[in-house]
Amino acid sequence: MTELGGLPGAPPPPTLPGVKTAPAMGVGDTVLLEMNGDKWAFIKLKRDGTAVIGKHKDVSLAPLIGAPFGSTYEVDQDGVLYPAQPDPPEWTAGDDAINAIDDDRNNADVNDMRDNSAQRMDQHDIARLKREGVGGRSLVEALAASSATFAKKTAYAQEKYVKKKLRKHLVRCRARRPTPRAVCEAYFHKQPAATNYVRYDALGMLLALGNVGAEAQPLIVETCGGLIVGAVAERMGGRGRVVAGHTGPSAPSLDIARLMNLGDAERESIATAPVTELIAARARHAGIGGEGDEDDSAKEIDSGNANGAADGVDKAEGDEAEGGKDAEGGKDAEGGKDAEGDKDALQERVPRERPEGWRSRRIESASPALIRELASPAQGFTSLILAAPALDPSSALAKLLPLLAPSAPFAVWSYAPQPLAEALDELRRSSSAVNLTLQEPWLRRHQVLPRRTHPTMTTTAGSGGYVLSGNYIPEGERKRQRGDDDETAVKRARTGGAD
Repeated sequence: MTELGGLPGAPPPPTLPGVKTAPAMGVGDTVLLEMNGDKWAFIKLKRDGTAVIGKHKDVSLAPLIGAPFGSTYEVDQDGVLYPAQPDPPEWTAGDDAINAIDDDRNNADVNDMRDNSAQRMDQHDIARLKREGVGGRSLVEALAASSATFAKKTAYAQEKYVKKKLRKHLVRCRARRPTPRAVCEAYFHKQPAATNYVRYDALGMLLALGNVGAEAQPLIVETCGGLIVGAVAERMGGRGRVVAGHTGPSAPSLDIARLMNLGDAERESIATAPVTELIAARARHAGIGGEGDEDDSAKEIDSGNANGAADGVDKAEGDEAEGGKDAEGGKDAEGGKDAEGDKDALQERVPRERPEGWRSRRIESASPALIRELASPAQGFTSLILAAPALDPSSALAKLLPLLAPSAPFAVWSYAPQPLAEALDELRRSSSAVNLTLQEPWLRRHQVLPRRTHPTMTTTAGSGGYVLSGNYIPEGERKRQRGDDDETAVKRARTGGAD
């Protein structure tokens, strides 16, 4: 089988006993449609939903319901989705790829003129075939048969020719599961500003360096539209607590997290909380806090442009945001609305008579009691992930690291190395962390085919950003360590340097 833009040429294999398969798509699920490997669209499945796929404006999505994620489809001339069929063997290099050394054909003798004289079919013939209902696959077969140079091409060149024509005349789409990697990849290629240019390899690095796993309690401060918060919640599987810290009066948008089909347990494990309140609560626990300390924290950690957007990636027709505008951080600071007005608006969103089993799909903000619990020195966050380039990493880490448990890991992402280098230098001078590392993720796609495995000829320009990581050392531990060092120095001085 050939691959068309990274899409397999056939649907997933049938279910086998004892083999775990991909979950099935259902009504209400968000699906990432990848079309010909270069276009993406998030759609929300409905029983009577339609979408724009290629040149077809009202393609029914009914065939997707009940099918497993990862299924591949094609669109016929009438705009109907049907499972993709395997490519004919003659369209692939096949055995010729293994025995290419015995192929005496040479592309040096092939001369495809700019005037397209090697192709006997013109645009009128192609249009006539389409009017007669000839599908994309049959049309490509006709084009290959009408080409005066197709038979002279090598097996590799023939396969490349067929792929090119398929991409032009046949729309093949794969219904991908919106995993954090898939969502990050789609936004990085289509609307990278919505996620602050976080690349999916950098996202994986943040999760690994942040030691994200079940029963963890990480603090996430990000302005990536909820990408990192959703990825952390998905990896924890609803076991633990994800705290999405924000620096402004209200929580930033977490709409991208809503695209990941998070379960009830995963969504309920997320709580938003102002970092200034967390810092003030920790100071009160230590007996040194007051309103002045909270004001200073609010000034030092400036919100900048804290809102991440979830718009920009091509949305298929029928796609609608789940739950409308998010209410996780409250809206009392928006538009000058008073609390009573917000209460009325909330009552309109929540059904007055809740049916049995009804559960809110909103991401809630942390209650004052939960904030006091999270800020307790005996509690402490298990890790910190900071991905807010508008914040100064040095000042932000100085305020946020004391919220962590001793030896807890932290990871800071930025698309520029200079702020992270300054933060690393400050952490070293203050001895606030160990295992400090500043690294740059590097990514390049490879083509993996028989006897044709090599890096792709083109690659994306730019960097995937930079990540600063380390483990936090509390002030008390640093003082004890300095005391031990001083005591050791005194003993050595008394004994003349002998241990």
